[in-house]
Amino acid sequence: MKWQNRLPDPTAVRHSFHMALSDPAGGPHRARMAVYVWQQDLEPDFPLAVIEYASRGDADRMHWHDHLEIAVVLEGRGAFLFGRRALAAEVGDIFFIDNSQPHVALADPGMSLRLLLVLFRPELISGPGCRELDLGYLAPFRVDERTASPRIRGSSALAAEVAPVLHELQAIWERHDPAERHLADATLRLALALVNRSRGAGGAAGSARAAADRREQIRPVLAYVDHHRAESITLDDVAGIVHVSPSRVRHVFKDVTGVSFKEYVTQVRVSEAKRLLLGTELSVAEIASAVSYTNLHQFYKVFYRSCAMSPGEYRRYYTPTGGEAVPAGAPGGPIGEG
Repeated sequence: MKWQNRLPDPTAVRHSFHMALSDPAGGPHRARMAVYVWQQDLEPDFPLAVIEYASRGDADRMHWHDHLEIAVVLEGRGAFLFGRRALAAEVGDIFFIDNSQPHVALADPGMSLRLLLVLFRPELISGPGCRELDLGYLAPFRVDERTASPRIRGSSALAAEVAPVLHELQAIWERHDPAERHLADATLRLALALVNRSRGAGGAAGSARAAADRREQIRPVLAYVDHHRAESITLDDVAGIVHVSPSRVRHVFKDVTGVSFKEYVTQVRVSEAKRLLLGTELSVAEIASAVSYTNLHQFYKVFYRSCAMSPGEYRRYYTPTGGEAVPAGAPGGPIGEG
């Protein structure tokens, strides 16, 4: 097992630019940062790394990566910045960071922020052709930024359950024993399963069982949306997959996920659009088409509503170059131009 214990040299990465970023929560974090791709060395046949990293002051750079990340705050105090959003980071807090979200951990002035980082590619858990059950493990990384938080507070009962499992994963990793790969895989899945259970569980045993049944019912729906996000998706389509009426799908989906089916499909497509904006040189029009938007103006409206900036602004904000002019009348775009 190969591993690294610090961020790569920023001169070795492809995407880098400097910008001033202030803490939108009014905190002390204001830094001149570079946004770049963190290129973590992960083995192709077992893409996992468990490392410790210390952030000192505000010297670290905002970055994104093609792997998923779980970050546990071990010591210190500071904040995680997700684009323009800041969340306080205190000892015991656990953050789930997807593979398309620019972010950085910054320590409070005069302090350091020591983190345990679990880094893995999605295919370690849910590769091509996997079971719908495996796709469900990644739910902690699929949160709607408008209504949910990627943070589990260290003072919560859930953090008390999940943190020891992640520390056990660290111990397994640090033994560097290839014979323990199955154990490492199972321990990572256990941590994710605990989060999924907590976020979907009911109170009494009967309601918990009913909630589990409903979650089981929509797993094929989630898988279908993930696999067909570049196509037109309707409630009738997914109702045929789970063999219930469209109205039943609508009701159960909202009950289990907390968002409507339409909102979830939009969330998945916007997440993919963000990844393509930062990781490819495709035009905004090509990206809109790749996530099933035939109406470019509608794509701009949906993207702006989700991210509070246009696709072009998002690309320019997080990458050194790129981004197209926003069509006239689109949110955030120039009026009378096009």
